[in-house]
Amino acid sequence: MTARPKPPHMRIVRSAGALVWRLREGASPIPGTSIPRERQDIEVLIVHRPRYDDWSWPKGKREPGEAIPATAVREVEEETGVPIRLGAPLTMQRYRLGAGVTKEVHYWVGFPDVSAETLRARPLAPLASSSEIDKCEWVGSRKAMKLLTRRGDRRLLEELLTRLADKTLQTRTLAILRHAKATKRACWEGGEMTRPLSRRGSSQVLRLIPVLSALGINRIITSPWRRCVATVAPYATLSGIPLKTEASFTEDAYRDDCANMRSMVRELLHEQPQQPQSPVALCVHRPTIPGIIGELAPLTPNHLGRLLPQRDPYLKSARMLIVHLADYPQPRVVNLEEFSLD
Repeated sequence: MTARPKPPHMRIVRSAGALVWRLREGASPIPGTSIPRERQDIEVLIVHRPRYDDWSWPKGKREPGEAIPATAVREVEEETGVPIRLGAPLTMQRYRLGAGVTKEVHYWVGFPDVSAETLRARPLAPLASSSEIDKCEWVGSRKAMKLLTRRGDRRLLEELLTRLADKTLQTRTLAILRHAKATKRACWEGGEMTRPLSRRGSSQVLRLIPVLSALGINRIITSPWRRCVATVAPYATLSGIPLKTEASFTEDAYRDDCANMRSMVRELLHEQPQQPQSPVALCVHRPTIPGIIGELAPLTPNHLGRLLPQRDPYLKSARMLIVHLADYPQPRVVNLEEFSLD
């Protein structure tokens, strides 16, 4: 029997973008919220590419070494001039470009309500040339459905509108971060609270900055132990966002009485922020993560529950669980993402 030839190596080209939306002027959201009632209450941001003579969502290729969420916010700003933060992920688009090449495009819901502090932590994005993007328009969903050229882009719009109907389009973000790689316990003669990051951990921290900025993080709560503070301090310094240290987040405090940390996490999950643009990051230790998962579980539907970390170590060092919460009519988890800084 003649052996079948091996399939050719498939090269993956990764890109990212966002479906950015805002309330239409004159729209009447649900009282006391900024949540739209109907599809005619929103506008979305689309771009025209003269080279292809098509209308599409703003997107573009990832630069070498760039985190894919950072690609999304950079490309949207380059093509539209609108700085954004990312909300919940949408369905990734995958299609063939040619022999041996597949393109993957990661999309998120995008919000144009980025805080000034968050923007300080990301570089300016130069505007794309008019030969690349010659038109950028906010349009109603019905007009967008007519203008969008690709069927896959229209399917993404339908997904966005389904979220609107389900009241899960407006979300807030909780990023649960296990600190970056630390010096091994056996190699550190000082106490646990002063154990520093390793050289690898210090480089992971630099890769964290654009991801936190892409998520629009403008509140940071961390264990006061050195390795946790060192993980989020560079982003806090660049953005000017104050670090809030929380003693109940330490390994010792959690071991002695986990109720205090769990109570604080519960309050964060159930809070009703005056401004939905208040994404928060928690930087914690491995032994405390089961308590956080325990508070998330009751708010997480069954089809997402399998995405919650199930066993020790729950999150490896320098990994982040990104929780997207909808608040109407009551807080609930609508999406979960896991991201690695390696």
